[in-house]
Amino acid sequence: MNNFISASIIPVFLLLILIEYWVSKKMGKKNYNLDSTVSNLSIGVLERVLDVFLQGVFFYVFSYIYQHYALFHISNSWYIWLFLLILTDFVWYWYHRLGHEINLLWAFHIVHHQSEDYNLSVAARVTNFQSIIRNVFWCILPLIGFRPEMVSIILVVHAGYSFFTHTEFDLKIDWLENILITPALHGVHHASNPEYLDKNYGDMFVFWDKLFGTFKKPVAQPVYGLTVPLKSHSFLWQHFHYLIEIGYRLRLTKSIKQKIRILFGKPDVMTGNERIETEKIFLSKNRDLQANSNLYKYYIGLQL
Repeated sequence: MNNFISASIIPVFLLLILIEYWVSKKMGKKNYNLDSTVSNLSIGVLERVLDVFLQGVFFYVFSYIYQHYALFHISNSWYIWLFLLILTDFVWYWYHRLGHEINLLWAFHIVHHQSEDYNLSVAARVTNFQSIIRNVFWCILPLIGFRPEMVSIILVVHAGYSFFTHTEFDLKIDWLENILITPALHGVHHASNPEYLDKNYGDMFVFWDKLFGTFKKPVAQPVYGLTVPLKSHSFLWQHFHYLIEIGYRLRLTKSIKQKIRILFGKPDVMTGNERIETEKIFLSKNRDLQANSNLYKYYIGLQL
């Protein structure tokens, strides 16, 4: 059911991306880059295709947990739906925060933060590895006692909302930022400015960031992307470069304690030189084909 609903609204999301691109172009905004957009959507296509099977597997897992291990059996009254939505965002907050604070989890979440543009297509930058990890976190919900069907529907609503926060177009309603994560607030999370790092983990509500001290209002213009940008739009490199960097660092480290810290400590345990050195080893000099003609651009668009 989750997959059916999400699949049915994908064409709507693609249409909205095209509308945003058209409006941005008319306004003279340069928040769409061909290579980056193709990269975003290509990653999203793979995730959606494989998610057909992944969501089926996890719906079975949710059902099994609910039937055999649920602590309670909670009703589906209207107020329960609202409570489940809030609780889902709470679980997301900690899944998301740990994805930034545990180096091995960051290896899978980093893909979502690689884009140096900020537009609706960035919402598609979710890998299947990340989907598996977050679905493991969602298992907490049926364990508490929420019905698997309710969990599946709420996850679609939750994911649908987050799609609309990946844009530079913001309503600029001050009171709204006291309740919901707006595009401007989530833009802070995607920025690499030092003052914005590790801020605004919430996906829908701002409660958790304010409660746990990770809330930050936008002040300076965000600089999107990683603190050490990638030098390639290679599909495979974007997926696996950080795992390779971790492996490179582990190979140079002799201490078992330090190896454990590299795997499970914060990403700042890395020096930044790992990316430079691994790019020298694994990336060829002529690694990226550039879009030098309109024909090439039309071909890429049609193929995608």
